[in-house]
Amino acid sequence: MDFPRRKISLGSHSLNVEIADTPLRRERCLMFRTSLDDKSGMLFIFDTQQPLAFWMKNTLIPLAIAYIDKERKIVDIQEMVPAVMGEMFPKNYPSKAPAMYALEMPKGWFTRNGVKIGQRFSFVDEPSKSR
Repeated sequence: MDFPRRKISLGSHSLNVEIADTPLRRERCLMFRTSLDDKSGMLFIFDTQQPLAFWMKNTLIPLAIAYIDKERKIVDIQEMVPAVMGEMFPKNYPSKAPAMYALEMPKGWFTRNGVKIGQRFSFVDEPSKSR
């Protein structure tokens, strides 16, 4: 499956992300992949801010997830563990606050890079807003 790609900025980090912005893309996401490099991730985009929950069904690599609100501010970060293949109901990772985005990165990425709750991301190719 093809995913659109965009570049985002998070703190001092520039990341290449694949965009999961449709039900089909969000369902497929990082399933069955065997690796994810340290400068790449998957950015899930939803139409509205809401409580979100992710699971690791058919996901082979350990991931970390940042839940991000409509203002593009991180509201929760969690480490996730791949589910056992064939498991019908893998562990669920619900957001601690409503979110409109979710960013999946390799496990431990947020901790290793000092990214914390409250930080914001932006699209690199988006014009900046006047304040």
